[in-house]
Amino acid sequence: MNIPPPLAAFPLVSQWITFSADGVGILSGRVELGQGITTALIQMAADELDVPVAAITTIQGHTGLSPAEGPTVGSLSITFGGQSVRLAASAARMLMLKHAAGLLQAKVGDLSVREGLILKDGVETGLGYAGLWADVDLAVPAKDHAAPKPADQRRVSGTSVPRVDLEARLLGGYLLHDMDLPGMWHGRVIQPPSLSATVRSLPAIPPDVELVQQGQFLAIVAAEEYTALSAVKKLAAQIEWAIPPVGTVHPIDALEGEIAESETLYDSPDLAAGVTEISVSVTKGVIAHASIGPSVAVARWDGDALTVWAHSQNVFALRTSLAKVLGHPADKITVIFVPGAGCYGHNSSDDVALDAALMARATGRPVRALWQREDEFLHAPFNPAMRTRMTARLNAEGRIVSFDARVVSPPHSTRPAGAEEPNLRAQQFLPDPMPMGPGNDAPQPQGGADRNAVPGYVIPAVRVVRDRPAIVPYRHSAMRGLGALANVVALEQLMECCAEAAGQDSVAYRLWHLEDPRARAVIEAAVAMAGERDRAEGVGYGFGYARYKNMAGYMACLARVVVADEVRVTDVWSAADVGEAVSPDGTINQLEGGIVQAISWALKEEVSFAGGQNLTKSWEDYPILRFSEVPRLHTRLIGPQNAAPLGAGEVSSGPAGAAVVNAVRDALGANPDRLPLTRQALVTLLS
Repeated sequence: MNIPPPLAAFPLVSQWITFSADGVGILSGRVELGQGITTALIQMAADELDVPVAAITTIQGHTGLSPAEGPTVGSLSITFGGQSVRLAASAARMLMLKHAAGLLQAKVGDLSVREGLILKDGVETGLGYAGLWADVDLAVPAKDHAAPKPADQRRVSGTSVPRVDLEARLLGGYLLHDMDLPGMWHGRVIQPPSLSATVRSLPAIPPDVELVQQGQFLAIVAAEEYTALSAVKKLAAQIEWAIPPVGTVHPIDALEGEIAESETLYDSPDLAAGVTEISVSVTKGVIAHASIGPSVAVARWDGDALTVWAHSQNVFALRTSLAKVLGHPADKITVIFVPGAGCYGHNSSDDVALDAALMARATGRPVRALWQREDEFLHAPFNPAMRTRMTARLNAEGRIVSFDARVVSPPHSTRPAGAEEPNLRAQQFLPDPMPMGPGNDAPQPQGGADRNAVPGYVIPAVRVVRDRPAIVPYRHSAMRGLGALANVVALEQLMECCAEAAGQDSVAYRLWHLEDPRARAVIEAAVAMAGERDRAEGVGYGFGYARYKNMAGYMACLARVVVADEVRVTDVWSAADVGEAVSPDGTINQLEGGIVQAISWALKEEVSFAGGQNLTKSWEDYPILRFSEVPRLHTRLIGPQNAAPLGAGEVSSGPAGAAVVNAVRDALGANPDRLPLTRQALVTLLS
């Protein structure tokens, strides 16, 4: 039996599953970011326990109750978290049956469960979970009792049940933004204009608000939200700051500048010269999370006990980080996840949690702290600028015999990492300031900036080098897919160029370099879905394929674009193999959400800088794909349901982005080398 890492770390059934007179509870460290994970976890448990979906509730991301699984990242919520729940639920069912067998003087094999009731030879026994749970010890290793059902015996997993959180989302009161505690006040931070700015003088503070000042950390707290917001806007305009000169290096220029660190991740001993050498280069700008809702947190001190409600992706790391910055014992801090604005990466949800804790401590009241849209665009972590250059060398037959890639990018994670690197924005402004950590990239095969820089194709010799620029004039961290977008776009454009040099159809050329039958299957399925292609003027078709992290889900996309003054994506045909799809509809939602986001990244999104100064403050400065611009999406799941789940949340971004870029390449007859593909970028490309 394969034991997922979270279950190995938290081996007891009781650390994952609870029973009460009201039903079954799931304890999970994975959190609901809008991706439907709550519903999927319940489906997996419902199958193993033989109870209705409605009988199960979840507690997610609670430092006092949940297993510390780590951050909700990397498309691992089902692969690791869900599989842990499945095994624990299976073990819980077996423990219940063993206890019932003793009471009934029967064999466990003669017993079964239907909707939480225990049957003997198909007949109700009068026993059930509701009456047995208090006498069954669940503090035992799950692996000793788990016998998960084979795929063909699951009745809930693999079906598209309605999302359990949908009604609450529609009716309101579900999100952290709606939370209201007795006596709660509202706080707004006055963000310093730069990290090194200092306050010269403050204006008079209105009588109906409280000023929280600790070093250069400034915030306003008021009983009414509008009062706090109005006061912050007025005071921010009147504060005199001493502002040192801002750096003059643009994020894109920094990619060509001094390199602080260079690391060779793969280095084949024989990079054969080949007969033909082909290179492509792709540069992408800085990308913002651009969540529709800003980040929020609520904090309350009860004596020396601090409770923080946050929409963090890792409440345990946040708790340790808060303890470090606040100088407070971690065991006196409880962090509870409540759904908020989605992020797919490290946004400002952890930062605002520290803001709320500081305001609550200073005022002695519960405080709800909310960032503003301008705060998000100016001060939240960004997906970093990148430049990826890839070179392939072909033999006389046109087959790739060697490949090398050089990725230039800052690290893709500066998440709160506990006591060593708290990495919370306000820590830099307190009387005893703490610098932010330098960040890191996960090692291969997952990678960070270099994610999917190692080709998934069969190539005898491969070298991959990752360079970190010395100057990074913005805050950088994790966003959906990390470096996979730029790297897959570059690799798939390279495959197009190599196919042309070899005189082959580009899809056939890819298949020539693939042995994995699941990889070949998604490519063939996507092409078949698209059917015949029209060749009108300005119309282009492009293909993109990747296996995410070279170890997770497979995805192939074919995109159709119309290029006029701007690029318009009209259709995307996609086939995916993510192994078991617990909720097929939810899985397709995830894949299609990634496609839409990738199109927005490829065509529109970039944070604007003048030198090292961020100029992006509002939606007018940062356009995203509109509803009217969403293409027709044709998506199929072709993975085997009896295979292990591979994850779906980040699988589609790279292939979809590559398909769009290659479609523009097809329409224009030129290799796009700069994202996003705005009108200005197209003019530059063709000039």
